[in-house]
Order: sequence, then structure tokens, then C-alpha cells
Amino acid sequence: MGFRADLFSIRKPLLEVTFAGDGLLARFNQVFSETMGSLKHALTGALGRNAPAISFIILAFLIVTVLSTAYFLLAFNREQFLNLPQVKEYDNLLENVTGMDEWSRTKFYWSNNLRIAGLYAISFPFYTGAASLLMTSHQIGLAAVYNYHLYGPLVLLNFISIIFVHGILELTGALILGGASLRLAWKLWGYLGHALTAGWGKVTRKRKAAIRQHLTDYLILIALGSLLIALAAPVEAYLSPSASVLFLISPTLAILFLASVLLFYAAIIRVGFRPMLRRASSVLEDLGELASGRWKPSHLSLLMFLLFSLLTWLGLLV
Repeated sequence: MGFRADLFSIRKPLLEVTFAGDGLLARFNQVFSETMGSLKHALTGALGRNAPAISFIILAFLIVTVLSTAYFLLAFNREQFLNLPQVKEYDNLLENVTGMDEWSRTKFYWSNNLRIAGLYAISFPFYTGAASLLMTSHQIGLAAVYNYHLYGPLVLLNFISIIFVHGILELTGALILGGASLRLAWKLWGYLGHALTAGWGKVTRKRKAAIRQHLTDYLILIALGSLLIALAAPVEAYLSPSASVLFLISPTLAILFLASVLLFYAAIIRVGFRPMLRRASSVLEDLGELASGRWKPSHLSLLMFLLFSLLTWLGLLV
């Protein structure tokens, strides 16, 4: 009887600890589930509100890439193209990167790409992200034609395919950042135009709440875009070279991969396509009013977009 009592006295605190642990685990699971639900809600909301701008950036990026490739193919013969200053700069960059091992390349990509992402993030009032992304698409066209002239059409196909092995992460992250920075800059310049016209005291509580929502969305999408860009670096260093060999062996596989990438981006564009068209129509109306000399506070967004985009392109081209 004494032995049973001793056994019960030992088991009782153990059971209490077990029940307490189960309670803590249940509480942790509840908090974790609620947190993940809140994050998912915030992320889907931010992506939904920024969908038109992201769709615009992706569509513009793809169009400029195609036009740039066609331009360099048709405007120059092989000798003229290879003597272009931009081509020589690209050739020097390739020499610097190809001499690194995988880990060194990963660190280089992290340093370079995340630094550029940070530049996009902090310079949003100047529309740097959107303009720089379009310049990047122009340079992809140059690089594609470079591979075509040196190695032929199969290597051109291989090069474009390889870009999207890691680019499905890196480019998508950069395009999200570019779209988010475009939307935030446009909204804030518009609010500034209203404030300068009506006076700072006329900024309504509703508009202040909208500004806070825009900033929150922007921070969420910066985090998402930066994460995708960071994940792309080891993929580019370790996996893209192996994929390159595979695509050279099987060009059909490269074509199928590119087709799947285009379908992926088409699906993203479709989400914000109709609102993007409505917004584009409004922008064209603003442009017509500006040309006729009529002024509205919202025109400040368009003026700043035209000004800073032009300055960014001139700075990158010179």
C-alpha cells in the first residue's frame, strides 16, 4: 500500500507537468496559427492592392526585353554590335563573375542584388525601381544578342532559359519591389499635390489612414521581394550552371521551361490587368489635360514620374 502511494505521489506531478505542457503547446499552436493567418491576410491584401502596378511593371519589362533584343539584332551587324561600348562593359563583367567559385558567386549576388533592392526601396519617391527595371530588361536584350552573335541560336535559347531558372525568384522579387515602389510614389506625390493645393490642414483623416496603409503594404512587399532575391542567389550560383547543360542537351526542354515561365507571368499580369487598364486610361486623360494647360493636384504624380524616369534613364545610359 505504501509503495502504491509513493508511486501515485511521483506520477501526479508528472501528469501535471504533462497537462501543463499540452496546454502550452496548444496555446503556441493557436498563437502560431493566428499569426500566420494575419501574415497571410496582410500579404494577400498588399499584393491585391498593388496588383495593377505589378502587372504594369511585368508587362513593360517583357515588352522592353523583346524590343531591345529585336533592336540589337536588326540595327547592327555582328562586328558593329561587338564593338559597342555597352557590349565591352558586359564582357568585362562576365570575366569578373565567371572566375569565382559557387560560394563566392553566391556572396557576390547577395551583395549586389540586395544592395540594388535596398536602393529601390529607399528611393521610391524618384521612381528609381521602375525605371531601373526597364533598363535591366534593355540590358537583357543586349546580353541575349551577345550570346547569339558569339555562340549561335541554341546558346541564345539556353541563355534566356537560364535567366529564368533563378529569375523566377530574383526577377519576380525585383518586379514586386518595382511595382510597389511605383504605386507608393504615385500615391504620395498625388497626396502631396492635394496638400500643396488645399493646404496641409485639409489632409483628411481618411487620407492619412490611406497613407499608412500604403506604407504598410510597401514594407510587406519589400520583405517579400528581398526574400525572393536572397533565395535566388544560391540558385543562380549552384543550380543554373547545371540547368544550362541540361538545356543545351535538350533545347525542347528549354522551350517548355520558357513557356511555363511565360504562363506564370501571364497569370500574374491577369490578376491586375483590368484595373491596370482603367488606371492607364486615367493617366492618358491626365496627360491630355496637362498638354492643354489644365492643372489638377493629381497631375503632380505624372509630372514626377516623367521627370525622374527621364533622369534615371539618362543617368544609366550616359
